Amino acid sequence: MPGPVDTLQRNLGVRVTGEWDATTYGALLAYQQSGRGAYPMSSSGHADPATLANLGYYEPLEAFPGGMREYLAGTGEKPGTFMRDVGTAIDQVPRWAWGAAAVLFGGFAYLAYRGDKKRKAA
Repeated sequence: MPGPVDTLQRNLGVRVTGEWDATTYGALLAYQQSGRGAYPMSSSGHADPATLANLGYYEPLEAFPGGMREYLAGTGEKPGTFMRDVGTAIDQVPRWAWGAAAVLFGGFAYLAYRGDKKRKAA
């Protein structure tokens, strides 16, 4: 299976060695200076996300869920943000704290159940 440097070298049209060598660096710098591609690139010689996207290494829209992808492509309605906001609010508290709260409230529920059972028996 080709590695990331192999894929980059193949897309740049240089000899595929699997090593980040001077030829690969020069070809990448020349590609960045050419200005080809949909995303603006800086001439740094480093494989930044815009350069990788322009070379077809990955498609940036693949990082988004279906509804948002369609909206960004201009073919769909703007998706709601309620569940995203709920998920963000929940993620503000560590998972161990949610687990501790679940155990604590489960214990309270069990004590209430036992107390109710004793009350009905009496």
